[in-house]
Amino acid sequence: MKYKNYGVVVTGGGHGIGKAIIEEFVREGAKVCFIDINADYGKSLVSESVFFFHGDVSLEDDLNQFICFCKEKLERIDVLVNNACVSHQGILNQCNYQEFQKSLSIGVTAPYYLSLQCQDELKKNKGSIINIASSRAFQSEPNTESYTSAKGGIVALTHALAISLSGQVRVNCIAPGWIDVNDTESFSKEDETAIPVGRVGKPIDIARMVMFLCSEDAGFITGETFVVDGGMSKRMIYHGDHGWEYHI
Repeated sequence: MKYKNYGVVVTGGGHGIGKAIIEEFVREGAKVCFIDINADYGKSLVSESVFFFHGDVSLEDDLNQFICFCKEKLERIDVLVNNACVSHQGILNQCNYQEFQKSLSIGVTAPYYLSLQCQDELKKNKGSIINIASSRAFQSEPNTESYTSAKGGIVALTHALAISLSGQVRVNCIAPGWIDVNDTESFSKEDETAIPVGRVGKPIDIARMVMFLCSEDAGFITGETFVVDGGMSKRMIYHGDHGWEYHI
């Protein structure tokens, strides 16, 4: 029970990576408050140790209400996990101003604002902030500008917060690669062997990294972004390599 009586705050906790993070913290004795825009996802996780707030992290009023909710339900706040994000694709499908701004509001502004509002509790408990980015912060496919910008922004926010809160709160970031967030998909042999570890990632792979970074074992780590992608982004492939061909 490494995190017994810890108070943990998670955004986008109703599904996939966020859900796995909540389940791991509860298994280790923590109490968790989380926010999700999907009410059905959220209600399925509620228990004596898990408290759900139905809201939209792109809205300041919802964030303020959620913060009050967390302080009411949790005796303390030791960990903040900024996981929520959304893609509105990009320039090729005419992602407009409002859609692009929505992605940034969820993926960058909300993590900053929650860090601001939770900092006193986190400082008091020598806590941790964990931001969930993506390997898309460093690599791109076409038409991904909204999501990629948000994920690049949260990488930069991580090291900025780590310096501002140095000596009081550790701030780190995880950049997942290909994660089977539904835990139901089947993948081809080609898909799996394209990843050096030989499989697509699972939400638990990211949750375990969160648990490590919040622990005393990671006490000398702050301001860092860890790519957890099974080595996929390290593979160098040229036209003609391993049967791969680029078609114009």
